[in-house]
Amino acid sequence: MEGPNANNKKELTGGVLIWTFFLLLVSQALFGSNQIMGRLIEGAVPPIGLSFWRWILATLVVLPFTIKYIRQFGPIIFQEWRIYVGMAFCLIVLGNTTIYIALNYTTAINAAIVSSVQPAITFALSWLFYREFVTKGQIFGAVIAIFGVFYIISRGDISVLINLEPNPGDIWMIISVIGFSMYAVLLKKLPPSVPAILTLNVIQCLGIFLLIPFYVWETLYSQPMVLNKVTTVAVLWAGIMVAVAAIGLWNYTNLKLGANKASGTIHLRLIMITIMAIMFLGERLEFFHFIAFGIIMLGVFAITRAKPEMDRKRK
Repeated sequence: MEGPNANNKKELTGGVLIWTFFLLLVSQALFGSNQIMGRLIEGAVPPIGLSFWRWILATLVVLPFTIKYIRQFGPIIFQEWRIYVGMAFCLIVLGNTTIYIALNYTTAINAAIVSSVQPAITFALSWLFYREFVTKGQIFGAVIAIFGVFYIISRGDISVLINLEPNPGDIWMIISVIGFSMYAVLLKKLPPSVPAILTLNVIQCLGIFLLIPFYVWETLYSQPMVLNKVTTVAVLWAGIMVAVAAIGLWNYTNLKLGANKASGTIHLRLIMITIMAIMFLGERLEFFHFIAFGIIMLGVFAITRAKPEMDRKRK
């Protein structure tokens, strides 16, 4: 393992390093554009329909690159089908689809700040599912981060929570964050021998099937998906620029830089979403946004900096 890593470090010097970080920032901007688009098309495109057709398009784009692996790794995937179905439900249904629902009710800035609590939720779920050793500092950090979410939901007015009148869009964003966090936790269960691109394609396919009953319900009882310029552009952007290009760039830069360095830029997405929301949506930064984000970042910092007691004793 040391050889390839050492080679990568030698390559990532000067212009190559700058270019890699640039591509990483592009991936974050594309991820952020998904929320801006979701807000722009508020009410014009049914959220479940957008998600459904987005994933069909993304699946078809990736499929030519995975067909060659199906025969070799199909038996392994079939054997572990429960994990793949669970991950598809967490990523496609809970994680992605609920974002489009949320943006019908809340601002893009609010949604971005709520999503920044994901590291804390992932930490909590890792402890719940795997009983990973945690410190008091990590627990304290998780509590602080979650309090930050409550603060953004209440728009700085805690009485909103007491009276049970939070913005429904913020609640949907919390569901989305939980979905993404559960997906991250379940990654540990995946068979390591299956190529990442095949895993993604399988999860995409399964997610489409899981969305079918929700899509049928939305079509019959809420809002049917109508083919027009708005829906076409929305599906093309979400399916190609976000589901394929953004994820592809993210995976590429993670391999080049390493997960730790790449993950350190995730919160730049919040800055990009905020800038785009102000430019294209006319949204405004409120004082409670800064307070909520500060609280969440304090909690996330406490979680990532706190070291298990066992590690300290070894030192």
